[in-house]
Amino acid sequence: MRTSLLLATLSLLLAPLALADNYAVGTCKPRLKNFATIQAAVSSVPPHSTVFVCPGVYSEQVTISQPLNLQGIADSNSDQSVITIPGGGLPTTVTSIFGETVGAQVLVQASGPVNLSNLTVDGAGGDQACASTWLAGIFYASGASGSVSRVTTRNQIDGSCGVGIWAESGGAPNTSVTVQGNSVHDFDSSGIFLASFSPPTLNASIHDNFVSPNSASAIGVVAASINGDLTDNDISNTLAGVFDLSAAVRVAANNVSASVFGLVLLAGGTVQGNDITNSGVGVALGGPGATIQSNRVTSSVQTAIDLGCNPATVSHNTINDALVGLGNVPLGFTGSNNFANTGTISTSCVAAAAVLGLVPAAAPSSAPSSFMQWRTPANPSGQRP
Repeated sequence: MRTSLLLATLSLLLAPLALADNYAVGTCKPRLKNFATIQAAVSSVPPHSTVFVCPGVYSEQVTISQPLNLQGIADSNSDQSVITIPGGGLPTTVTSIFGETVGAQVLVQASGPVNLSNLTVDGAGGDQACASTWLAGIFYASGASGSVSRVTTRNQIDGSCGVGIWAESGGAPNTSVTVQGNSVHDFDSSGIFLASFSPPTLNASIHDNFVSPNSASAIGVVAASINGDLTDNDISNTLAGVFDLSAAVRVAANNVSASVFGLVLLAGGTVQGNDITNSGVGVALGGPGATIQSNRVTSSVQTAIDLGCNPATVSHNTINDALVGLGNVPLGFTGSNNFANTGTISTSCVAAAAVLGLVPAAAPSSAPSSFMQWRTPANPSGQRP
């Protein structure tokens, strides 16, 4: 009796997996059941299926509400499956955990894993001048998990409210997202935006991505109250390469270039082994507790590492070609770093603030407020400096 009951239970558990199979959008896989649109496919196939998308242009908004794999494939010497803004715009919207209305080109709402790969998501034509709706190329809503790999997001332009890849968690436990090997470019707010409430409930692995906006007032990667790693990314031409509001994020081995601020840390965190070149300020701290070690900061117009009067561990960094090596250094700071071609090795809190013009010399403790005025999805009413 027990054996029969066990077998019956096992059969029920395995039934969805047994139904899962491969399907196609388009006609490049004639042996598979195929659909004319991506939305029709992801709404019809069994959970955990794989949907192959033939090369072509798909003018549609896609909402995924079950676990599956969505993968662009090559055919007839072409390997580009492009999702574009449909003629009627993006009628389906979602409210972010911060209360913002978001029009997502690809909206993921499944609690099980949804894995996206080898797709292009083009936001051209979706600009509403940020009148009431943010534009996101890919949006993982609260509670959704999965991965985005070998994807291109581009042209998410919306009056400074365009985001390439957006993932968030409003409190759902064990939510995880991997963003790997993507090309994220020509956005006007954030290339990759990751956020949850405190304590963090979103685990994120962000690595091997290329991130570059269409505007020097945009931010490459925003990490707000999450756990995880941000490693081996190439980020350039931004207001801030990485805007980190997460104490538990490790920022390591990234290349950040041509940014006003290379890395901004507001809640501590670990910054290790990064190459930061051609910046105004290489690393800027807006809060205590950061560990900044073994980074190479080259060609800083203002300051290589600005401590913002915050206690921090800053050691074994190599600084070359900077107006100021270490700025806003608090009383009692100790740390061994290597300097070359640096006008001033270090400045104290009050002196550094006056020289760099970041805050009034009489109030160095107010430095973090300037960063908090930056407009991000987590701070939509902010004012850019």
